[in-house]
Amino acid sequence: MIRTDCRHFRAAKPCVFNKIDGSECPGCQHVAPFGERILVIKLDAIGDVLRSACLLPAIIARHDRPYIAWLTRPESAELVSMMRGVDETLVLAPEAVARLAGGGWSHVYSLSNDLPSASLATLAAGAAPVSGFFLRGGTLVPSNEAARAWLELAAFDRLKKINRETYQARMLAILDAAGQAVPPPALDIPAAVRSEAAARVASLFPGSRRRRVGINAGSGARWPKKMLDEDGIVRVITALLARADVDILLLGAEAERAKTEAVLARFADEPRVAAALTGGSIGRFVATLAEVHVLLCGDTLALHGATAIGLPTVAVFGPTSLPEIEDFGGLVSKVAADGLDCLGCYGDCDKQRHCMALLDTTRLAETLLARLGAA
Repeated sequence: MIRTDCRHFRAAKPCVFNKIDGSECPGCQHVAPFGERILVIKLDAIGDVLRSACLLPAIIARHDRPYIAWLTRPESAELVSMMRGVDETLVLAPEAVARLAGGGWSHVYSLSNDLPSASLATLAAGAAPVSGFFLRGGTLVPSNEAARAWLELAAFDRLKKINRETYQARMLAILDAAGQAVPPPALDIPAAVRSEAAARVASLFPGSRRRRVGINAGSGARWPKKMLDEDGIVRVITALLARADVDILLLGAEAERAKTEAVLARFADEPRVAAALTGGSIGRFVATLAEVHVLLCGDTLALHGATAIGLPTVAVFGPTSLPEIEDFGGLVSKVAADGLDCLGCYGDCDKQRHCMALLDTTRLAETLLARLGAA
């Protein structure tokens, strides 16, 4: 007898416990029967995928022993596989689309207001309800008034700029769970990845017992002014080193290499400044974040990764919405330039006095050190 109702069942290959200790159905001590079969569709940028993990406890609470499959793009597959509460990661490809169509889902969650996600939700749902967005007659349809309000927020810059609710609060309303507490996203990073990150960072500061400040240099290609430029980062580092004996670790992926190397060149003779870029691995990136005591970043993946590991963070904001970001009870200190009426423009500009240039880098350094002292 094969327990196809067990959440560990993997159809064409042995389950993890058969590999670990030889367990076989039906006498397996690890059997975990599931009830409802739930599909979550999230195809957005990696940071948006990660912050949506905050919604998993609310989704799980709505259903009977749910088996949760999460559909995402290839670049987010590693991340989704580490999310606590997700049983199966589906990577967008023809095979996954076939799985959607034949899945027999009890409920479908499609919380992104884009046509590809809504199309896939409509294909998967059949007679099952959809929370979020789906298609009717080829047109995007919100599932309730909260989803309609999110659609309007995306359509009109005026509403986006005056919004004061967090992303998670908006999404919980779409789930008919408004007012619930929002936990940080929960990730399970493999122990080997954590150990490798710890050894790598320690090797950059041999023998040092100083506390570490992390700076994520990246901003993403879409909105370059999500983060300080090279000169701004240099000013923050200079202010930090003048005020405290700390190690400073520059973080990011391959896209940040040129910017990071330019900053490092400005501190060529300073052993307290180093870099640990992590390529395309989300697990290595988050594990490396865990090796610093406080983080400076923009509204990017680093911010959401930091919340997943409880890392005190100072986040700067310019073109994207500051109120939309959850601070998780003060874990995230949010900073924006004073005196600008164009914050949250969701664009880029050629102004000399723009949102990142007007940030007080001395204040940023002092905020980081204050958070470091409280950590």
